[in-house]
Parts: sequence; C-alpha cells; structure tokens
Amino acid sequence: MRRVLYGQGKCSSEGFGQINGLKYIAKTDVLNLGGMKMRLKGFVAVLVTGLLMASLTACGGGGKSSSSDTKSTGDGNTQAASNADSGDYDFYIFNAKGESADALQKAVDSYSASTGKKVKVFSLGSGTDSTEMLRAEMNSDHMPTIFTVQNAQNLVEWVEGGFAMDLSQATDENFKKMANEVPQNFYLTRDGSVNYGIPYNIEGYGYIADKKMLAALFGEDKVEDFIAAYKIAPYAEFEAMVTAIDDYIKNGTAADVTLSGKTFSLLADKTEEAAKLKGVFSVAGSEKWTYGDHLINIAIDAVFKDSLATANATKEQIEAGRGAWEAYAKLLDFKTSHATTPRGPELINASTNGYDAAVAAFANGEAVFIKQGNWCYTNITKANPEIGSTLTFLPIKLDVTQEDIKAEGLTVDHLNSSIPVFVPMYYCINTKAADEEKAAAEAFLAWLNTTEEGLKFVVEDMAFIPYNADPDVTSAGYSLGDDILSYVKEGQTITDAYAGLPSGWATNVFGLQMLENYLNTAEWPDSAYSDIADFIINSWAEAAGME
Repeated sequence: MRRVLYGQGKCSSEGFGQINGLKYIAKTDVLNLGGMKMRLKGFVAVLVTGLLMASLTACGGGGKSSSSDTKSTGDGNTQAASNADSGDYDFYIFNAKGESADALQKAVDSYSASTGKKVKVFSLGSGTDSTEMLRAEMNSDHMPTIFTVQNAQNLVEWVEGGFAMDLSQATDENFKKMANEVPQNFYLTRDGSVNYGIPYNIEGYGYIADKKMLAALFGEDKVEDFIAAYKIAPYAEFEAMVTAIDDYIKNGTAADVTLSGKTFSLLADKTEEAAKLKGVFSVAGSEKWTYGDHLINIAIDAVFKDSLATANATKEQIEAGRGAWEAYAKLLDFKTSHATTPRGPELINASTNGYDAAVAAFANGEAVFIKQGNWCYTNITKANPEIGSTLTFLPIKLDVTQEDIKAEGLTVDHLNSSIPVFVPMYYCINTKAADEEKAAAEAFLAWLNTTEEGLKFVVEDMAFIPYNADPDVTSAGYSLGDDILSYVKEGQTITDAYAGLPSGWATNVFGLQMLENYLNTAEWPDSAYSDIADFIINSWAEAAGME
C-alpha cells in the first residue's frame, strides 16, 4: 500500500495555503497541500521542456537579499557561520537560490528540531554569482555536502573535479527511490543517462501583466478575450499593439488594437490606473541576465530544441541561426524603446533600473508589462499586495519566419504562443564528503521532497511548483504559478535551450556587450541588428572553443 499525504486548509490573502488537519490516505496518488493538489507522476510527459535549466543563480529574487550563513541546531535555534566553521554539524548545504533562503532555513530548523541533526546552511543573496564562492567552499576544510548546480555547463566542473555524485550511488533508501523517479528529461546530466541532481522545482517566465491594468486600458469585460487573442497573435500585431498603447500613455490617443482578428479599443477616458502609466515595459536595464539570458533564450529556442542541443552546437548551426539572432536584436530594440525609462545611461543605472526597481515600477502601475518569471511574485506582492491575484503570463513574441526556425518540429505559431518552463536549479551531493554526511544529506533531501512536512515548506514557504506535479489536478495557490500550469496543460511551452550556452557567456560576454554598446545609447545604427547577430555568432563560437 502506498502512503501519500492529504491536507485540507485555506489559502491566505497572498494565495499560499495554510495546512490544517493534515492526515494520511492510502491508494491514491494525489497530494493536497493547502489548496495545492499534486499528482506525483505523469506531469513531465506533458511538459515540453529541455533536459536542463539554468534560470539564473537567483532569477531575480523574491526572498533573501543578502548572504546568510547559519547553523541550525537540534532545538531549531541558529548560530553565526563563524561558529559553524568548526565543522560541528552533520551536513552542510550551499544554496545559491537566494529567493528560497529564508524558507530553506525554516525547513532546516524544523528538520533539526525533529531529528536532532545539526545543519549548516549558506545562502547567497539574490542576484549573486555563486561560482567563485562555491569553488572557494569546495577548497576549504569544510566542504558543503549538498551544493547547487544550475545546468549541464556548470555541472562539467564538478563532475570532472570528482565532486558531483552519480545519484545511482546513493545509500538512503527513500532518497534512492526519489532519485529513481526523476524523469529523464529533467536529469542534470552530461550524456542523457547519468543523473547528478534533484530538481528544486519548475519555473516559467514571459511578459507579466496585471489584469486590472488591462481592464483599465480596454475595459473589464474585454480582459479575457484580450489575453486569449494576444496569445495566438503574430509578432506584427504585437508590435502594433505596443505602439498604440505607448501613444495612448504619452499622448492620450485612444486607438483600436487588432489581435487575432479581434478589435480592442483603448478607453477614451483614462482611468486612474491608466493615468499612472509611464511606459509599456518596465525594464531592469542594469541586469544583464534579463536580456543576456532570458530574452535571448527565445531566439535560441528557435534554433536548438533543448539545452543539450545547444551545448553540442556547431559553428555552422550557430551561423544558421542568424535570422533568429537578428529577430532578437529587433525585439530588444523595440522593447527598450517603449520602456518606462528612456534608453541610455539612465536605463542601465543600477540604482534606478536594477531588478528591485523594475519590479516595483511594474507593481505600482507604471508599466503594462514586465519580462520576468514566477520567482518575482513575492517581490511584486510586497510592493503591491492588491495585484497578487490578478497577475498573468503572456508569451514573448519574436519576428521570425518558418525559415528562421531550425529546431526540429517547432513552428512560428508555437514559439510565439508559448512560455519557457524549466528546472531552474538542482541539489547535488558532494561525493567527497564523509559517508555519514552524505547519508544524512540524502535523508534530508528525501524528507524535503517526499514527506508531508517537507513538502509543506516547498509548496507554501518556497512557493515552488514541484517538478513532478500533474497540471490536471494541480493548483499552485497563486496566480503566476497557476498560469504556468495552464500553459503546461495546454502544451504551450518551450525549453531552456540557452542553458547549454558556454558557461558565463550569455551574461558576462553577450549581456555586457548589449549593456555597454546598445542599452547605453538612445539611437542604434542601421547595422545594429546585423552587428549583434555577428557578435553572437563569433563570440559564442570563441567561447565554445570553435575558433
């Protein structure tokens, strides 16, 4: 008899369930946690995703904004990291996903209180690159037992260095069972067969919009029709819509917008909400990852079917993607030309257009859209709790033809009506840790991901969507999570193909090039799109050792 968990509870005002009256039931495979039902199988067959994911080291944030390094003691108390460095703990977790820092610490405290295990947790601040810090920790006297890896490119270093454990070598029975049930298309792998990681969760991104703002623009009775028409509209109609809304914001011109053959009229008299708008898009101009990773991923998805294909790209394949690379450049130009902040030095100013400022601008009604993922839900609702229940995702559209599409089986329509959905990060176990530490770490990860108490922290406190949840029966309990599941259920997802790019290239090479030479200037030369495509081809090939 298989024992699973069932909980009944109510959702809080922010949409996260509070578990009450938890009990066990048998002969079922549904888990209900405070309004979130999860069927722990079948989901991944529906999800069209890549093998691996990188999101970002922090994907923006939603929780911790500064580093924390604490040791949980058996009674749930914490001590400073300096006291934990003596090695007086049962195992050590290095967590690079900053937005889950507080929730992970809370889970560890609970686990320690119930088991007596002492756990050291180090969490980087949101937006912080973990690579150098993790290398330093791996070369210290007290290496982490559990550490964070983003994707196949980041995995190479830890496999070749002998740190990442093949999960088939696990000894804890509950962990072994969980690891064996990770679907192959969610493996953290170098060859598609050996898995080195347990997924944190699944995430997705696109243009986030507030339905209340859409109602202020087009009328409350038009919102759902607008969303449905937008999803399947071609790029040209998207561009015309943005231009019309921008004119409405700046000049009050109430024009008609056509999407998928349907007409939507901007309201002649601006509402109080619409009057606050400063631009169509809120852009985190100082954050290279927002356009160096996530935005270019849409173009890379047009060329490569998944991250493994990207990692194995040839120079000829990269060159064949020129049409998609130029389409990316066109979209970046168009999007930043219709932002709340004019393109130029002010747009890339970290104090005025960093991640937090861009999210706050959107949350406070200064922009219609922001390109972000469900990881920023908490930040949005902290800035404006009133819009938490009315947020929705809309696809990012690219001006490509079918000839530009090189990924097998992909169509322009599917690309432009889908959102990327992926595993953002993985837990790995350090094979160089002592056997007793590895066993304790395995037991903790099994507890966190398979038990009633552990999943409560994953679902409620971390606000994660489990990687093996079934969209037919799952409610994430909050608007953006539920929207991701609706795209999954409809089969309207694309992959995280950019995760196979040479390590660090997307942000530190390409993203830096965009920031310093394009977002920093109001006017682009006529050759900009072609020049950007050339840079992508040549610098990618160089970073991959093709030249």
